[in-house]
Amino acid sequence: MTTVRRTAYLLLSLATGTAWFVAFVTLLPLGAGLAITLVGLPILVGTLYLIRPLARFERTLARVLLDEEIESHYRRPERPGRWPAIQARLADPQTWKDFVFLMMQMPLGVFSFAAAVCLIAVPLWFLAAPAFYWAIDFDGEEGIDLGLARVDTLPESLAMSAVGVPIAYLAIVLLRLLGRAAAAWALLLLSSTPDPELTAQVTDARSAQARIIEAGDAERRRLERDLHDGAQQRLVALSLKLGMAKSRLSDDNAAATLVEEAHAESRAALDELRDLARGIHPAVLTDRGLRPALEALARRSSVPAELTDAPDVRLPPAIEAAAYFVVNECLANVAKYSEAEQATVAVREQVGTLVVEVVDDGRGGADPAAGSGLRGLVDRVGALDGTLEVVSPPGVGTRVRAELPLTVRPVGSA
Repeated sequence: MTTVRRTAYLLLSLATGTAWFVAFVTLLPLGAGLAITLVGLPILVGTLYLIRPLARFERTLARVLLDEEIESHYRRPERPGRWPAIQARLADPQTWKDFVFLMMQMPLGVFSFAAAVCLIAVPLWFLAAPAFYWAIDFDGEEGIDLGLARVDTLPESLAMSAVGVPIAYLAIVLLRLLGRAAAAWALLLLSSTPDPELTAQVTDARSAQARIIEAGDAERRRLERDLHDGAQQRLVALSLKLGMAKSRLSDDNAAATLVEEAHAESRAALDELRDLARGIHPAVLTDRGLRPALEALARRSSVPAELTDAPDVRLPPAIEAAAYFVVNECLANVAKYSEAEQATVAVREQVGTLVVEVVDDGRGGADPAAGSGLRGLVDRVGALDGTLEVVSPPGVGTRVRAELPLTVRPVGSA
């Protein structure tokens, strides 16, 4: 059945190709010749707008008759309006690929049609020889003239029919090959290739996003260092001095009570400042690497968390930061929403990729679209050309899996 449909496409290509060729050969010179009077401009624009519907029709034929699903993506106008739409079509490489395909359909259709007719007619001529050999009369001689021999008896016609069997098989093979060639040609020109301009824009956008995140991480590290070396050290010194003052005052002195309260407040403020600095960027991640930072996260988690695997080697800073914040956000969500009793964290390298998995046994139902935390993780991981997957069926628990490529583009690269 596939061979029949492909043969139908080969036979139909002459009609469609002729129609497209006549349309464009008529409209384009007419529009160009009348362009000086401005009457030709609408004709040229209409011809431009005719390309896509005809190409879509050819894609439909390829899908129905050639079993070739051809996807197409056209450039969208940058802004509303007739002129931006025309500019987008003119600047779209796919427009011109479609045009070349439509114009080439006629010469290729002539060849396809002729080849298909010959490959159908010749085997049928041989196979049907016993039915008509006696009715042929050429120059007073009956029978089929094959050049080297004349078939004018029933046994000879039966032999000729037998020869037609391998010829028919060969014809079927050639028809299949022609159909595949037609499908490959349609796929080559009618399928969309990456638009160089749009690809460059996407690359620039991803590079800019990666630069923003890396700059944000650098700023986090700077703030953490400033807090650690500045305000945090002052609070430590203040707490020590208040402790010394408390030890020198008598217990029944009202001033001692005030100093003790101030000492407690200073220690509480110091703890809060340490938590703040750790949330901005953990110093242990910068100083010692990913494994110690994740071990510290697991220890501080209000839900029992086990770190089952983590790399001991240092990784690119952007990768380490992304992996850390994925685990940090996931453990925070486990504590807030999941009602879980246990969580496990695994971070491992797999063929040039760092895989981060956080699994809990909570109530599930987590949705990245419903919370800003997971959405932020998707953006952070995506900026590094990574992926984030959340599997959270209700009542079963949640599994968050992030994959981060270990080959990170340097900052400033396009």
